[in-house]
Amino acid sequence: MTLHLGNPLLDIEISVKSAGYLWSHGVISDELLDMQRTVCNETRYVLEYIRNETSNECSKVWELRTEEMGNDTVKDDILLPTCVSSNAAGQLLALGNLATMHEKKVGKVADPCLTEWIDLYLNKPEVQKALHANTTYLPYAWEICSGPLQYRLDDVAINIIPLLPDILKEHIPILLFSGDQDSKLPLTQTRKIAKLLARDLKLVAFDKYGPWYDGLQIGGWSKSFGGLREGKNVTYLTFATVRGAAHEVPFTSPSQHFLEHF
Repeated sequence: MTLHLGNPLLDIEISVKSAGYLWSHGVISDELLDMQRTVCNETRYVLEYIRNETSNECSKVWELRTEEMGNDTVKDDILLPTCVSSNAAGQLLALGNLATMHEKKVGKVADPCLTEWIDLYLNKPEVQKALHANTTYLPYAWEICSGPLQYRLDDVAINIIPLLPDILKEHIPILLFSGDQDSKLPLTQTRKIAKLLARDLKLVAFDKYGPWYDGLQIGGWSKSFGGLREGKNVTYLTFATVRGAAHEVPFTSPSQHFLEHF
């Protein structure tokens, strides 16, 4: 058994910092990168936001960040095109065209209209009947992530990293993986946490950083760390990126998500 943690929020002091990632992808300017390093970084902004205490300094930095990123940039997937179709027929046509025009070597481009298409499909009466859903005939349409469940924002600040060594000590390997198009919890920060864990637990690198394969194509890049157990080398921790994947790797890159060879 291996514990898979994808694009994980493990420590708010590390995981959410995305300015360097965005800058390296050309999404924000040199000036904004400097402001996020010296005036207000992501950690400070998130903590102020959940406490409803957003400072003027952070507000100004985030206004500039929103302006530079643009309204059509999705933080979950900074390379995702915008869904421009406004009806079911148009969406279906757009999906077909996109699948043809933007085909990748590893799978296909993340579908910009997928959420809208799912909404349309799951609101069909015959589909809801087959799923035994909406048996009370609610007077409004179903939406993704709708309902009474809410995040406990105070929990965002909990540092999860100290729990990971306890899991590893039970001989349960951990795979930390990140879709490389996610800017919410970017791969740069997940890699940093993997490196810190390996150092603190005195794990050694078992291989050089390099590509892993999804069939005949590169699925991403990885590095594994481990140690001796009963005289044998055992992998305890692996960091991997998932090429072309977004914040929710199984949603955007299902074939690569299984990472079978890990």
